[in-house]
Amino acid sequence: MKKTLITTLLTLALIFTAMPHAVYAASDPLNDKLTYYTEESDYIPGDCILTATRMMIRRAAIINGCKEWQEITNEALRPDATVDGCLLSSFSFKAEGLKYKVGYGEFEGEDDGARIAEFEKLLKKHPEGVVVHGDWAAEYGMHGVLLVDVKDGTPYAMDAAMNMGMFNEGIQKWSDTTMLEPCACTRYWYITEISGAVLGGDEEDSENSDSGDTETSDAAAGTSGVSDILSRLLSKPYCNMLMSRITTV
Repeated sequence: MKKTLITTLLTLALIFTAMPHAVYAASDPLNDKLTYYTEESDYIPGDCILTATRMMIRRAAIINGCKEWQEITNEALRPDATVDGCLLSSFSFKAEGLKYKVGYGEFEGEDDGARIAEFEKLLKKHPEGVVVHGDWAAEYGMHGVLLVDVKDGTPYAMDAAMNMGMFNEGIQKWSDTTMLEPCACTRYWYITEISGAVLGGDEEDSENSDSGDTETSDAAAGTSGVSDILSRLLSKPYCNMLMSRITTV
């Protein structure tokens, strides 16, 4: 029993030391895997859709020349974007002088071909990406990812489940994420408007108290410690991914 416990602790120690650390490449952050990595301290169970939204806003910030985009975290976004852990259908978020308005839509097509065509249409207007989601969109049920490209009919996305803990896959083919068929995605979130000016530029967006139609909630309390890390590693999506990796070695 003691030997088994020691072996388990050593294995966990190796997993923790193998986890990526947020050291960003200055040259091309849009394609840097670490841009999409989520620190354990910035994630609570059920944050997959919030994480995908954070990735989307980070990409928009990078495209618009922001230098402090890494300050856009789940914890920073949570009060404006969620209520009781659920992502709002519309909200606004301000960072580094820019105000991002996020809206919601629903897909209409009934098969993969129709859904991918809808993906492509949205991406033409939104190079930062679109958050796509469905109640039974993943192997383990409800899930959402950030869709960023479609090449030769193949969608590419960032999956929170594949960019956290010991995983840091960055942009992946749809089939390499935890998602099922594209048509399983039934709704999406996208940036409807960006206003203001990047702080430090020729013009700066003045601070104001008007929050528009944004709804807010108290920030969910973060969790920390070894027990929290273990609970996340042993959650269903991570167990499934870990077992698949082990069985293929």
